[in-house]
Amino acid sequence: MQTDSLYTGMAGLQSITARMQAMASNLANAQTPGYAAVQAMTEASLYQGTNAPAGGDATALTPGPDLTQGALNRTGDPMNVALSGDSWLQVQTGNGTALTRNGTMQVSSDGILTDSAGNPILSTGGQPISLPQLSKLEIGMDGTVSGVPLSNPSGPAQTYGQIGLVSTPSGTLTPLSGSLYSPPAGVTLTPSTNGTLHQGYLNDSNADPTQSMIEMIDSSRSYQLQTDMMKTQSSAAQGLNTLLAQG
Repeated sequence: MQTDSLYTGMAGLQSITARMQAMASNLANAQTPGYAAVQAMTEASLYQGTNAPAGGDATALTPGPDLTQGALNRTGDPMNVALSGDSWLQVQTGNGTALTRNGTMQVSSDGILTDSAGNPILSTGGQPISLPQLSKLEIGMDGTVSGVPLSNPSGPAQTYGQIGLVSTPSGTLTPLSGSLYSPPAGVTLTPSTNGTLHQGYLNDSNADPTQSMIEMIDSSRSYQLQTDMMKTQSSAAQGLNTLLAQG
């Protein structure tokens, strides 16, 4: 009986721990542009096997992040873009293409348009966008990148490419780091049909810090109650075993 109750108690602790880890990530990224809040779920499943104990285990599930788009926040910085509609930016990482809604951009020393981590932002053709030194950068709502070269500041603006926007792929996105997400393996990314960019804005994180803090406190209390209950059960079982041994 003691073993069965301890197994059940451990299953409960696993579920609470997964929830606490998700809330900790959401709190840490409440101010990260384009961050999608992590969700935590567990599923009860019976123990398997000939000598399996009674009760059930808790299996951690990965339902994927909350894909609700964060609100547009005006920054006034021409190197910032926010997304609207069903759309994601594509960036080239060392492990392949990743998706993000963090439109904090910069130009590398090699003249490549990148995200804040230095990953090249891909064009509609799936290629990095190369830029000369510009006196002014313009990004259209359709992603067209143009500007006046610094070498000819009185000349006309030139176009250097178009930022590619893709729609949310089917399946579950896997969080990588910060606001980067890996698309499901084998899924073909398709161009967004209603996505637009807004220069001088960023998408806020969609994590609610107040709600995350409340859930973190609640989970911490649940964890403490669960461990206290397991200690009580263990002490009671030890006391019973002592009485039986004396008898």
